[in-house]
Amino acid sequence: MKLALLVLLSTSLIGKYSFAAHKRVPESSRDIKTFPREAVASSAPIDCSKVPPAFWCANSDLASKCGFDTLCKRYSDSTKNKKLQFTLFYESLCPDCQEFMLGTFYRDVYLNFGDYIDFELVPYGNAKIQDGKIVCQHGEKECEINKYEGCVLHYMKEPIPFIICLESRIQDGSSLQKAAEKCYYTFRVGPHVADQIIHCAASETGDKFQREAAARTDQSWPDKHRFVPWVLFNNVSIENYQFLLGGLPTAICEFYNGDKVPGHCHGLGMTFSTFVSGERKRLTGCMRDP
Repeated sequence: MKLALLVLLSTSLIGKYSFAAHKRVPESSRDIKTFPREAVASSAPIDCSKVPPAFWCANSDLASKCGFDTLCKRYSDSTKNKKLQFTLFYESLCPDCQEFMLGTFYRDVYLNFGDYIDFELVPYGNAKIQDGKIVCQHGEKECEINKYEGCVLHYMKEPIPFIICLESRIQDGSSLQKAAEKCYYTFRVGPHVADQIIHCAASETGDKFQREAAARTDQSWPDKHRFVPWVLFNNVSIENYQFLLGGLPTAICEFYNGDKVPGHCHGLGMTFSTFVSGERKRLTGCMRDP
């Protein structure tokens, strides 16, 4: 008796769902959008009000269709074949600043894109001026190193490798004096330049450079910095774009506007990765035939 009931119930359900599977679904209840043949044959319709700003100048046809062309031409004329301005706000004893500068900044940006960027380093960070005196987030030692690096930036022709050398040795526990001596030797810095830096760091000149760094940091616009490291592109400070710290090569390739594409931009965007069975796997996509 139970077996007969089960067979009857199963037959009833199969019939019900078979009918449902073949039953016509009303057009109003479907989620899939369909387009007229003629629209598909030419191009899918684009709502220009929904085009992400990052795409506005990416394609001349799109810019013309959506009315972005005037603004895009103004941007292109102003930046064409000119170096991208890259500003870094930092402080010398901030652990995250040190990690960023020794890794992403120096290895991935300075060494790979140096010919396409004008670099500006501002060693001040979260310091404050209280009663006319600069007070640094990580104490007097940080103020001393910030001041020293400000002098390096002023007097040395190629200061960034030297500053990276300083930060690396200070991170490993060296004093500023020992780190500086080792870096002077490593980069064969002439005695005249070394004397200028040492005199600057021990004088009012170094204090003057620090006050200028304070003013430069405070003048960031439209967003004031909230943490360091903090970056500006072409002197524009945007808090919501600080996530680019984790993908600077891609950002530089996007922002640089030149006839010659930086060599390290070739291939970016042509590969991506995902997790497969708990491991990251590099994917290249299925390329379209020419």
